[in-house]
Order: sequence, then C-alpha cells, then structure tokens
Amino acid sequence: MNPNYLYLAVDIAVIALPLALSFDRKVRFVRFWPALLPAIALMMAVFIPWDIAFTERGIWGFNDAYLSGIWIAGIPLEEWMFFICIPYACVFTYESLKHYIPHPPGGAFAIPATVLLATLTVSLAFSNMDRAYIFVNCGITAMLTLGLALAAAQNHEARRWNHRLWFAYLPLLVPFILTNGVLTGLTFWEYPLFNTEVNQIADQIVWYNNDHNLQMRIFSMPVDDLIYGFLMIAMTVIGYEIIAKKMGLATGSAP
Repeated sequence: MNPNYLYLAVDIAVIALPLALSFDRKVRFVRFWPALLPAIALMMAVFIPWDIAFTERGIWGFNDAYLSGIWIAGIPLEEWMFFICIPYACVFTYESLKHYIPHPPGGAFAIPATVLLATLTVSLAFSNMDRAYIFVNCGITAMLTLGLALAAAQNHEARRWNHRLWFAYLPLLVPFILTNGVLTGLTFWEYPLFNTEVNQIADQIVWYNNDHNLQMRIFSMPVDDLIYGFLMIAMTVIGYEIIAKKMGLATGSAP
C-alpha cells in the first residue's frame, strides 16, 4: 500500500465495521443518525479549532509521508475524518451495548468515577498551566465531568447516561489504544507498555511536542490521550442523547 494513504486507511479501518453493522436488523443504528450526526458536528466545533490552533503552534503535527496531501484549514483531510470515524465507532458501540446489555453492572461506581476524573483533571490542569496540551485537555474535561457529575447526582436520566458512558468507554480503551498506537508509532508494540523514553519513538503519523504533555506513553500513545479520548466520546454521547430526546428517538430501544 502507498504509505501516503496510511492515515486514511486507519480512518477507514475504524469506521468500516460499525458502518456496515449500522444496518443490522437487531440494532439498526442507522435510525439514530439524525441525532448522531449533529452531535458529532457539535463535538467537532470544539475539537477542530483546537486541533488547528495546536497544529499551527507545533504542539502536535503530522508526518507528510503518511498523508494524502489534502489539507483543509491547516490540518490534513485524514484528521478531519478522524473526528468523524472515531466518534461514530464509539457511539455505535455505546448504542449496541445499550441494546445487548440493557442492565449493565457497575452503576454504583459511575458517579464516583466521574468525580474522580474531574478531581484528577482539575489538579493536572492547575499544576501544568505551562503545558498547553495538558492544560487545555484537562481544563475542558474538568468542566465537562464536573457538570456531568452534578447532573447525574440530581437527575435519573443523566445518571443513566453517565453510567452507560463509563460502561462503553472502558472496553473502547482497547481499540482506542491500538488505533492511537498506530498513529503515534507504527510498530507501537515494540515499545514498553509504560514508556518514558518518548524521544525514542519513530515512524509517527501524528507527532507530539513533548514539552506540552506528561511525557509518558502507553506504548507510543501519550497518556494524555486517554483523557482526550474520554472527552471526545463523552461530548459526543451527551450531545447524542440530548438531541435524540428532543427528536423523540428512544435510544436503546428495539428496532
């Protein structure tokens, strides 16, 4: 395969199976597209300007050797697709789990987990104000998780969304780490699981300026991306549920 299409291939690999299964009779995820697509657009309204600004400032960037060469507003086409393919696959998983596991375990731990993440991100944001990726990533996540924890403590529906979000996020960590591993180091499995030798990583489709992150990797993926991924998924899921409710779409229901 032409290496110039490698990032594009990763995007397609992420969305291919969820997209194909969206028409499956058991879940028929396609019926929720009217809620999902605007939810993804709202998430992108936050993440795309953030991505453009960080690319311009060299906080992260892209290896031309693995890109098609099409750039839009300062970031590659493949990066735009990333913010469509990843959330699509994640919300598809979230909705499928609602259908197949209607009463998931672990509900008692969901609000404490959100409070713990809010506390962690507040602490990281204030202790790393000179590191742009940590500060912005954790600052936005802290605001979202604090709001979600307060809403979940007072509202049954928000509590259910919060529980379902964690129930989907934890299994999604595996494909998320694999995908980000390929993007941040093609042979990511050759690096230690907890990797502090960040300057030794080679063959990156997406590279990071390590002065702006925690300088710790899971294989080749910055550990900061775990929070970034949660934020992206949470923002999309919350938007999806709110829009679906306004449209009268009963998520988790039988086709």
